[in-house]
Formats: sequence, C-alpha cells, structure tokens
Amino acid sequence: MQIHSINNGYQAQQLTKRCSKPAFTSKYEIDGTTISSRNQIFTLGTLMNNFWIQDARNTFYDIKLKNVSGKFNVKVNDLKDQAFENIMKNNQIKFKKLNSSSYYY
Repeated sequence: MQIHSINNGYQAQQLTKRCSKPAFTSKYEIDGTTISSRNQIFTLGTLMNNFWIQDARNTFYDIKLKNVSGKFNVKVNDLKDQAFENIMKNNQIKFKKLNSSSYYY
C-alpha cells in the first residue's frame, strides 16, 4: 500500500512540473540623471543582487559603463513589477515602462 501512495505523489509532482507557467518579464528604462544620492545608488545595487532582475550581470555592467548618468534598461521578473515600481518611486528615481504587457522571455 505504501509504495502505491508514493508513486501517486511522484506522478502528481511530475504533472505540476509539466504544467508550470512560463516566466514573464517586463522591461523598464531608468533615467540615470535622476540618480544622485548614495542611497539611490545603493538601492540599484541591492536590486542587482536580488532575484527580481533578469540578466543582472549585464545590466550592472551597462550601468557601470554609463557611470549611472545615462539611460539603461532593466528586465524585471514576473510578479515583481509592482514592487519594483514602488521601490523606484520611493527613492525618487524616474523610470518608464517600455512594454505595456509582459512577454515571454
């Protein structure tokens, strides 16, 4: 009996893996000219260490090459849009959402 129940649990796990939803991202353009304080730069650094940003390494190098003064793009993982926008608003960093809807990446 126990082997039968273990197999049913394993099959249920396999079904959930196959039916998992794809990951979506949203693209934002951040205006680096509005970033002037140390706290704002620290906020960007902590976002790069977070799992909310997709392709964080290349985004970090893009910010570094532009000396945090140009415009750069950030790809935010799904379901983190609202939190990302709130962090940007609270730190008074100007941003613009490039795509109105999420797309599959």
